[in-house]
Amino acid sequence: MMIRAITIFVTNYSKINEYTEKLSKLNDNSIWSKRISLPPTPSDLSLSKLIELLPSSHNEIIFSLVNLQEKDKRLGEIKDILKSDNRIYAHVLVKTTDKLKDLAKLNISLEPEEASRFALLFNQDFLLTPYFPTSSSNTIYDSFGLSLLYVNEFRQGKINEALSKADAIGRQLEKKLGIKYLGIDASLSPWMESSVGEIIENRSRKIFDISNLSIIAEINREIFEGVWRNRVNPIGFSELMLPVAEDNLLKERAKEGSITLKDLLLMSYVCVAGIDMVGIYSDLVTYENILKSIYYIQYTKRKPYGVRMIPTNGSPVLTKMFGEIPEVKVV
Repeated sequence: MMIRAITIFVTNYSKINEYTEKLSKLNDNSIWSKRISLPPTPSDLSLSKLIELLPSSHNEIIFSLVNLQEKDKRLGEIKDILKSDNRIYAHVLVKTTDKLKDLAKLNISLEPEEASRFALLFNQDFLLTPYFPTSSSNTIYDSFGLSLLYVNEFRQGKINEALSKADAIGRQLEKKLGIKYLGIDASLSPWMESSVGEIIENRSRKIFDISNLSIIAEINREIFEGVWRNRVNPIGFSELMLPVAEDNLLKERAKEGSITLKDLLLMSYVCVAGIDMVGIYSDLVTYENILKSIYYIQYTKRKPYGVRMIPTNGSPVLTKMFGEIPEVKVV
């Protein structure tokens, strides 16, 4: 088990440097990623001014810096903000269908690397989660939370050990940092060889098969029960995640065509973010229709729904962090 990310939720922009220094001094080999999440972006704050607030050093720390609502007039600035610094992540809260076409245009305009740091959050409010890009410091006091990489432990039936160990680490970090530990986003998320897709296939059939849906629901129940048994405070999503570009088996299934966009949408009814890190051909009508479908899935599901779509042009795209991202079939 690793701490996938420790994320400090900072309520005041003036404290960015202070918490950057605190994070930089954490020399724990069990922590994979260090992050700072900022509040929903005030309407009177220039996005270009936000960039100036970031420290020039500590490139290992990343920032959920731009957190806008769907009707914000500054949406057109997001591309330039993402291009300016690869430590910056941005997302838009979507509560209606009013601006889906504009958001689809924005998504298609992004280069693959930029799109991997941009998300849409379909929900009624901003979300307190360590998972970027859908994270914001939607809280009244400075605090922090953890996310985990515990695929192997889950596969081995050691979810209790993983969660209790992570919770103990969180309480130790609370003393070191001097701010409140809020809890764990217990989402089961992959990273390349540590494959969530493999867990699903080992329990059912090759993705995609209709039996996968009940398996995903069972996995989510096991996560919930593990959190409850170990008295962990769950934050954020705390469900199964299926980011295609972060899971080697899901990548292979997308390449061979056995998992399609329609399959991912269907699975998203029972997992948190079925359209996550998915390469999709850059067609405005397709993107707008996907967003419309997602809006109504989330409206029915009543749980936060994060979306990251990577624009492609008929073939896989190559990125530094994720390697090759396949284009899924749109059927």
